[in-house]
Amino acid sequence: MICFIVMVYGVINLDWWFLEMTAVFFVGALVIGFIYKINETVFVETFIKGANELLSVAFIIGLARGVTILMEDGLISDTLLFYASSFTEGMHKGLFINAMMFVYSGLTFFIPSSSGMAVLTMPIMSPLADTVSLGREHVVNAYLLGIGLFNFINPTGLILASLAMIKVGYDKWLKFVIPLVLILTLLSIIFLTISVYL
Repeated sequence: MICFIVMVYGVINLDWWFLEMTAVFFVGALVIGFIYKINETVFVETFIKGANELLSVAFIIGLARGVTILMEDGLISDTLLFYASSFTEGMHKGLFINAMMFVYSGLTFFIPSSSGMAVLTMPIMSPLADTVSLGREHVVNAYLLGIGLFNFINPTGLILASLAMIKVGYDKWLKFVIPLVLILTLLSIIFLTISVYL
């Protein structure tokens, strides 16, 4: 709990980011190990086991960040942003934000990691909101709803593994969940449209 309080204070008041937040939790883990007098071998094994579960996420974020750097240094992001902005300029806000949600749903098939998707696409997508005079927070809403909706049926995500564990076929799952996805999509469209005009 103290680590979270320190982290929030640091991010808000001291401009901390990933390096400082990581240091806070690392020091917190060391302090806990020292207070409870955990054996060094047990502490290291437990720490490695916990870190192991997050390693795949770290690789995905690192890879996405590497692609982002290549896109920025190769001026690919600027080129994509230029052509995308000429396409979206003057578009109605409601149409733009709903199109953005469907774009994110489609991208989820190719980039199932939500954190990797954010690192890779936000530098391009969020400035597009400026072309239709929208706050960039609306793009975040479209991102969350887009990936959330598609994750119900995304075969490249965790859904197939989850269905295999409970022995339910993908076709049976689709028959069950498609009506729900359609209802949620309609509600999301209504929510996004109302939010951009408020």
